[in-house]
Amino acid sequence: MNNRSKEIIEEAISQGKWTWLEIDSNSNSLYLEFENLKLSSQTIFDNSYRGELAIRFGQNIYLSLFYNEKEDLSFLHFKEDYLNHIIDSKEFIIEKFPYFYQEFSNPIVKFKFQDYDYLSEVIRKYGHKQDLVDKRSENKNYDFLLCFECENIAIVVGGDFVNCFNDFESLDDDEIKRISNNWVLYYLDYWNKKGTDKEYAEDLLCEEFPLK
Repeated sequence: MNNRSKEIIEEAISQGKWTWLEIDSNSNSLYLEFENLKLSSQTIFDNSYRGELAIRFGQNIYLSLFYNEKEDLSFLHFKEDYLNHIIDSKEFIIEKFPYFYQEFSNPIVKFKFQDYDYLSEVIRKYGHKQDLVDKRSENKNYDFLLCFECENIAIVVGGDFVNCFNDFESLDDDEIKRISNNWVLYYLDYWNKKGTDKEYAEDLLCEEFPLK
C-alpha cells in the first residue's frame, strides 16, 4: 500500500464508523470493517451506498485498546465476570476465544497509519490499556501500525502485512484510487443536481463540505 492509498483511506475512514472486529488466532490475522465511508466499489446512483472497507492485518499481529472507564469496553459485549478477568489478569482474549467476532457501531473521530507521534498522544491521553492480542515476535516489532479513536476509546493495531478489501475483493493501490474516485464523482453529481428535480436525498457526508 503506497502513501497515497493510506491518505485516501485515512480521509475516508476519519468520518466513518467502525462496525466489526474479527480475530483468528489460527491464521494469525485480524480484520476490522468500517462503513459510512467516502468510498464505493460501484458507480453511485443514489445515496443508499454502504461505503464499506475491511482492513486485514496478518502475521505478528497486535491489538490494544486504550480507555478511561471499564464501561468504555462494553461494545465488545463480554460478560462482566470475563471482562473483569481479562482486565485484572491481562490475559489475551485469544486464550479463551481463538476465533473472535463482534459487530458494533462506533463513530470514528481520528484515523492514522504509521503515525508514531499520534501513538504517543494516545498513550498519554488514556488512563488504561488492554492488550487483546499480542502475537508479535520477541523483538515486539511489526511493519504496519494503525491508530484510531472512537468516542471513548483508542485502538492500536499492528502486523507485518496489511490488505484492504471491498465486497470481499482485495484492493491494490489502483483499486483504492478507483473506489475513491467513484465517490468523488457522486459528490460532484450530488451538488450539481442540488435544487433541481433530480436532486439526491440528503447525504450528510456530501453536506459536510458544500461544493462552492
